[in-house]
Amino acid sequence: MKHNDNDPAERREYPRINKRIPFKLETDQGIVSAETINLSGSGVYCRVNQYIPVMTQLKIVFALIYDTEATEVEYVECEGIVVRVEDISPENDLWHIAIFFNEIEAAEKNKIIKFIAKDQ
Repeated sequence: MKHNDNDPAERREYPRINKRIPFKLETDQGIVSAETINLSGSGVYCRVNQYIPVMTQLKIVFALIYDTEATEVEYVECEGIVVRVEDISPENDLWHIAIFFNEIEAAEKNKIIKFIAKDQ
């Protein structure tokens, strides 16, 4: 789904969903726990429990759960790059980061798009 050409304020190519989904990021320094704040076909804005600098390459794995019993789950694997870091509570090891999916196969991106469409 493309952005709405009638809304000049909306420039995103893919719709976003505001949903909390726990997931893991892999950096050169190890595994980082994360939780989505919002998700789209092109990237994710999330909360992490350790500082990750801008331009860090990441391996990402999401479990997209379609129902409360977790009987319908799809896994998405891709790579991303940190494009923004916000200190929300460094003393408590909490940061918000924006990640652009720079290496994602079409099938993986379509899983995210389908998940978002089902939830709206």
